[in-house]
Amino acid sequence: MCIYAHDSPSRACQTGPMLDWDNLRIFLTAVRAGNYTAAARRLRIDRTTVGRRLDRLERQLGVPLFEQGEDGYHPTVAGRRVLEIADRMEELADGLAEEIGGRARAPAGHVRVIIAADLGAELMPDLAAFAAAHPDIRLSIQSSADPCEDVIQRKSDIGLCLVDQQPDHLRGRRVGTLRQAPYAAVAYADREKPADPGAVAHWICCAGRPPLPAMRRWDGAIADRAAVAAYVDSWAALRGAVDQGLGAAFLWTFAADPAPGLRRIAPPDPAIGIDLWLLVRDDVPMEQATRAFLHDMADRLSRRIAPAD
Repeated sequence: MCIYAHDSPSRACQTGPMLDWDNLRIFLTAVRAGNYTAAARRLRIDRTTVGRRLDRLERQLGVPLFEQGEDGYHPTVAGRRVLEIADRMEELADGLAEEIGGRARAPAGHVRVIIAADLGAELMPDLAAFAAAHPDIRLSIQSSADPCEDVIQRKSDIGLCLVDQQPDHLRGRRVGTLRQAPYAAVAYADREKPADPGAVAHWICCAGRPPLPAMRRWDGAIADRAAVAAYVDSWAALRGAVDQGLGAAFLWTFAADPAPGLRRIAPPDPAIGIDLWLLVRDDVPMEQATRAFLHDMADRLSRRIAPAD
C-alpha cells in the first residue's frame, strides 16, 4: 500500500494500492463533523465531492468505513482502525510541518471538558496553568457523576474520569492512581490528637453516595461509633469543613498533602484508590486542541499525582 499527497504518484507507488492522503483527511473531517454536509462546510467543498472521495477510499481499502446507528452514521470496526492510523498520521504530519518550518503552530480551538464530580476544584490549578500556556484554546468545563458516559454520548470532547480500567469505546491516557487518607485541620489535630481514624471524635461524612466503595465502608463503620460533626453533599463542602476545623474526613492525598493547614491522621488505605484517566471517544479523531489538552494535562497531572501515587 502507498499513501501519496499529490495528483501524480511516483512510479515506486504504482506496485500496490494507492491511498490519497486527501481522502484520509476528508475521512477524518467527516468523522469529526458527524456527517457529509458538515464535513463539506468545514472543507469548503460540496457534499457530493465528500461522498465521492470517501466511496473511492472504501473501494481502495475493500471494506465499508461507516455503518448506520441509532443516532446517525459511525465508523465500522475497520473504519475505527483507519481512523486510529489516520489520526496518528495527521499528528505526525503536523509535527513534521512544525519541525521543518522551524516554528511550532500554536494549537487553537474549543475543548469541552467533563470532570469527575468532586475533582474539579482540586484540578483547577492545573486547568488554569494549561489555559495560560495555550491562550488560543478555549475551555468549557463541567463536572459530572459519570464523565465517561458524557464523553460516549458526545456531550463533551474529553473526560477526566475515575475508573478502574479503560472503558469500552473510549481511548486515552492513564494519569495515575488517586488515593485517599484521613485528614484534619492542624489546629483540630493539635487539640484532639486523634491517633487513628477510629479515634476521631468529630467525623465528617458524605450525605450522598461517596465515589469509592471503600469510602462508603469507612463512612458506615465510623458513623456507627463516632460523633458525626457534619454531613455534606459535595467535595467542596467536605474539604471546606475539614479546613475550618469541624472534624476529620478522607481527602485526596495529592491535594491534601501539600496543604499547610491540614495534617494526615493515618497513611492511605490501599483499598481506597482509583485510577484517573483522560479519555476521548475511540471512534472520533481528536481535534488539534483536544490532542494538546490530553497530552499537556496528562503530563501535568502525572507529575502532580506521582508523589502521592
